[in-house]
Amino acid sequence: MKMFTMRPRAFRSRNPSRDAETDEARFGTISNAIAMALADARRERDGLGQRMNFYYAQAATLMDNSADYGKREPLDERAIGSAEQNGSRARQRMAQLDTQIQRLEDLLGQVDRTLAPKAEPGESVA
Repeated sequence: MKMFTMRPRAFRSRNPSRDAETDEARFGTISNAIAMALADARRERDGLGQRMNFYYAQAATLMDNSADYGKREPLDERAIGSAEQNGSRARQRMAQLDTQIQRLEDLLGQVDRTLAPKAEPGESVA
């Protein structure tokens, strides 16, 4: 049984195109995850926008159909306040989602730039 050999083993590396494919697949996974998170955040923001519009329309309708401010029934006043509060919460959440969406778009741009083919020395990028 031969345990040691006097001949050094040659270093073998993978084909550079195979390395590039592996890298692209790895960053592609990240890109897909960010794209899914972006789609979810946009869907949530769009749904909240519809509900926010509904809440504010509900508050306006209640105000139009009830007595003047000083003469309103307490039940009407609570319903108007609740609708306004729900609309306000939706608006705040939409602002948070807008910030999230911007950050996710920035991340996606970084990943895409990482995946973009790099020009070899002497090549021009058109």
